[in-house]
Amino acid sequence: MCKEVKPKFTEETAPLGDMSEFAAPFAQPRYDVDGAGVWYIGVKTDREGNTQEATPVKLSSPIDIIGRGTDNDGAYYRVIRWQDANTRRTKTAAIPKGEIVTGQCWARLGQYGIDILSGKVKRERLSDYLQTQGGGDIYTITDRAGWHKDTYIMPSGETITATDEGPAIIYNGDTSQAKAYQPNGELTDWQQNIARYAAGNSRLCLALGASFAAPLLSLLNEESGGFHLMGDSSDGKTTAAKVALSVWGRPSGSLLSWSGTKIGFSNTAAARNDGLLVLDEIGQASPHVIGDTVYSVMNGINKVQGAKQGGNRALTRWKVMMFSTDEKTPDSILKHHKGDWNAGQAARLPSIRAAAQYGIYDTLHGFEDGALLSEHIAQSAEKYHGVAGRLFIRQLSDDLEQAKRQATERIAAFMATIPELSGQARRVAKRFAIAAAALELAAPVTGLPVGVGMAGVKQCFDEWLEANGAGKHEDRRIIEQAEDFIAQYALGTRFMEWSDKSTNRDHAGYRKQEGEKLELWVIRRVFADEIAQSFDESKACRVLADNGLLKYNYKNRGY
Repeated sequence: MCKEVKPKFTEETAPLGDMSEFAAPFAQPRYDVDGAGVWYIGVKTDREGNTQEATPVKLSSPIDIIGRGTDNDGAYYRVIRWQDANTRRTKTAAIPKGEIVTGQCWARLGQYGIDILSGKVKRERLSDYLQTQGGGDIYTITDRAGWHKDTYIMPSGETITATDEGPAIIYNGDTSQAKAYQPNGELTDWQQNIARYAAGNSRLCLALGASFAAPLLSLLNEESGGFHLMGDSSDGKTTAAKVALSVWGRPSGSLLSWSGTKIGFSNTAAARNDGLLVLDEIGQASPHVIGDTVYSVMNGINKVQGAKQGGNRALTRWKVMMFSTDEKTPDSILKHHKGDWNAGQAARLPSIRAAAQYGIYDTLHGFEDGALLSEHIAQSAEKYHGVAGRLFIRQLSDDLEQAKRQATERIAAFMATIPELSGQARRVAKRFAIAAAALELAAPVTGLPVGVGMAGVKQCFDEWLEANGAGKHEDRRIIEQAEDFIAQYALGTRFMEWSDKSTNRDHAGYRKQEGEKLELWVIRRVFADEIAQSFDESKACRVLADNGLLKYNYKNRGY
């Protein structure tokens, strides 16, 4: 019988599993973050082959990686969190992963106040840290302010929700005016020094109504639009604009000028999405900028742009409420430069005269004159601002469906008080109705009695309707052009007498007078170029005939 011989194992031949309880763990390179910074802890090996952690190398001041996300174009981001060195406040930002790979992110991080240690190897280690470490929470990255479901993003990047829970969304758009959108003062300060003066002052009601209406546009699926306040210099137009701006931030930092470019205004509109855009002194703008701006901003979509990697970038869309001021109307400015302020533009930005009894004011609330009241409001707006808008957003966020129902009911109540209107005039009336409804909805924030806002905005609309009529804007323009032509040339040398047989080829037509009855027979080309102008010739004929300015030729079935 053979005796079983059990094998003997030496240290070199022993199975790994049998020795695992005695093996020292292998040291692995790792990162560590503490109050002093981000550290890279490498591994070193001694002569016997034993590994151990190397001395930690500092890469930057503390940066926590809390998640990742993508933007509208599909670009990837890493979401970081850090403590501001000056304010000690915790901040969050999204860093494009492409910038991390190429090293372009160092300047951005430096602007955030984060210390980035120099040296190629250190920055390569930090790049690896930013790309591979940290939490895996998924964020939405956007360059568009305004509503994102039940979260509202301010132009500063601040997010407002009904609860204190932070949303998984990061604003990565224009923050050039972020400082202007910081709140200051208490709500009661703003109510007592600014909002209360809207009672009995229709233009201030319109300004506040437009401001509070801005975040309602998307909720109610309404189009962008606005109001243009025009009047003499120093009558308080800019004060009304500052009242509107004080709802959201500091007026001196958020008031913009019309002297910009179409692309610049489009970028600004995206940063003001679902918000208020105030442009002062339209007379400073180039005539072509006025028309282009109204269309580009009000249409709510940027132009098609190519992407670096091929194809086109995702289109940016927005909705804004615009409040504009100047001594002149956009129509008069464009006319002076032989431009055209058409019906679409007029419906998007209707003009209202600023003139009331005391400049823009119907009542002075105890002040000696309008200038002193304007001075008080302007100074107060620089001290107390930004709180009302945030409270209004939270009020809406508490129950968005209820807020929409209440706004819709108030809009219907306003529209029920006005006469039947045509399409363009009704569009304008609807915008006044939204402003009135918003101001009523914001009564708990403004402190104004119920009904005050509705009455003030209605007064502005009634004055607009009296000045513009219930008809179509194009019809009024055609009639005005015809009346201007007649007044300028009817009795002049451009019209030849009916009996004149001369061969003058530069005339506009013939003049025929029988007693007090005067008829002008206009050459068709002159009619098209100087009376119809940019309007269709047949439409101009129809409008003028309907209003008794053009005679229909029943025999020849023409005008």
